[in-house]
Amino acid sequence: MSIESLRKYRGRNPNGYFEDLPADVRFRARRWLAELLERRKRQGKPTPQWTFAILVGQAKRLASQSKEERSAWGRSMLAKRGGYAVQQRYRIEGKHPAAKATKGPLAKQPARQGAAQPCIASSQRQPSVFFNLPIGF
Repeated sequence: MSIESLRKYRGRNPNGYFEDLPADVRFRARRWLAELLERRKRQGKPTPQWTFAILVGQAKRLASQSKEERSAWGRSMLAKRGGYAVQQRYRIEGKHPAAKATKGPLAKQPARQGAAQPCIASSQRQPSVFFNLPIGF
């Protein structure tokens, strides 16, 4: 199945993948792309067009960043993965993953809304009203 509106984006870039980069960055990007492709080949993985396009983008990113920037990016991704793992562990244990983080803002909420409005307990809330709309509305 093909999407006709994306036809103009198909095919190879006539100017090359890295022609929009400065010469030194272009050279590093080509090296990074070769390394990424070689790694996939060693692992026995095929490289379809969509994967190749992702690798070109990663090669551009890696070539345009310094070693410190790449290291910082890797640390931030590792921290993000760790946060997701902790949330998953909490869900398995039956805890709310962000209970501690939402406790403070919820305690301050009535003060922001004004002292005149009491906090309604969940058992006292009115049920939601759903409207019957005609089919095809």
